[in-house]
Formats: sequence, C-alpha cells, structure tokens
Amino acid sequence: MTFLFIAHRGASAEAPDNTAAAFELAIAQRADLIETDVQLTQDGVLVLEHDFEVADQSVAASRLSELRTLKPDLMTAAAALRQFGGRIPFCWELKTVGAEAALVTLVRDLLPAEMWARTHFTSFFWGSAVKLRELAPDAAVGWLTRDWSEAAIKQVQRAGLSQICPPAAALLDKPELAALAHASGLQVRVWQVTEPALIPELVRAGADGGTVNWPAAARAALDGFRE
Repeated sequence: MTFLFIAHRGASAEAPDNTAAAFELAIAQRADLIETDVQLTQDGVLVLEHDFEVADQSVAASRLSELRTLKPDLMTAAAALRQFGGRIPFCWELKTVGAEAALVTLVRDLLPAEMWARTHFTSFFWGSAVKLRELAPDAAVGWLTRDWSEAAIKQVQRAGLSQICPPAAALLDKPELAALAHASGLQVRVWQVTEPALIPELVRAGADGGTVNWPAAARAALDGFRE
C-alpha cells in the first residue's frame, strides 16, 4: 500500500504557502514531494505563486522586483531548486501557458539526475500538460482535472501522460474508475484533500498519492489505518 504524500505548497496549514518556511516544514514532516505553483513574470522569471494577482497586481504583467515589494518572501523557482532541490523532489504545477520549456529546462539543468527522476509536472491546462510530457518524457506528468470519467482517462492515456489528477471527492464518488486508470497504466493522484481522515478512504478507493496541507497528520492517519 503506497501513497505519495505531496505537500501542497509546502506544509501550508502551518506556514505561508510556497515559502521556504513551508518547504522546510514539509521536509520535517516527511513529505514525499513538495507541490508548488509556477508562474512567469513580465521580465521572464519563474516564480512560485498560486494567485494570478499579488495585492491586485498581475503576476504576468509585473517584474520580479515589483512583486517583491508587495510580497517580500516571494520565491523564484531557481531559488527553490538551489535551496531544496537536492533534499526533496518537487511537483511543479505550471500556471502560465507557454512557459513549459522554460520550466523544464530550468529544473533539468539545476537538479542532479537522481532528483530529476523523481520530479513531477502538472497543469490544469491540457495543452500545457501535453507539452510538458513532450519536453520531459522521462518525468511524471499529470493533468489536473475535474473531469473524472472514462473519457478523461482515455484522453490522458492517449496523450502519453503518466497521471490523472481528479479532486478527492470525485474519486470517492466513483472509485471504480481507479481500476480503469491503473489498467491504462496511469497513476491516480488526487487534490483538494480536505482533512487527514480522508487519507485511508482515498487509499481504499485507489489513490496513489495526493496533495495535503498537513503532511505529518496525513501520514499519521494512514499509519493508524495500517495498524
């Protein structure tokens, strides 16, 4: 019974999301990976930010220096790789269409081979997920989708992706689809896990991993289930 505990923007229940503090805490809480959001600034810097605006200012239309005045702890992807890339693998959620090559190149260039082999890429944008797979055929690539259906599973399989990533509630509602995904050679990685108590249910439903805000509590919930 294997379940990947992916720290959602770090251990974001206890530290500001997508920050060094949240990443350090995720490592301390024995997360398997750190999931983080990636966007491209106006001056071509990949930054770790979930929202498309910071203090009502567009990330895509702003320079890094401008964003840093609004959010001093804003991290760049390069800084995260240098500080944490040798300690824990990342799951990079790309939120800027067209930045696929920049992200894959940066990650590949800055990571040792053994950490690159454990890297994941995801996106809600179908075209970005497909492009990431083309650029990183030797990495795990998933599509974040609300469409948890046989058609979606076949779509992901045909595109050669390795993961389909539905909301946790969708998997629990239709757990029989996990068997189809696994038979199609896909991993099922869930998001929007609302509480640690859901982890055993998700494992029973066929989830191979999921993003969680509290890695230690999530791991404890599964350990208790195993006992």
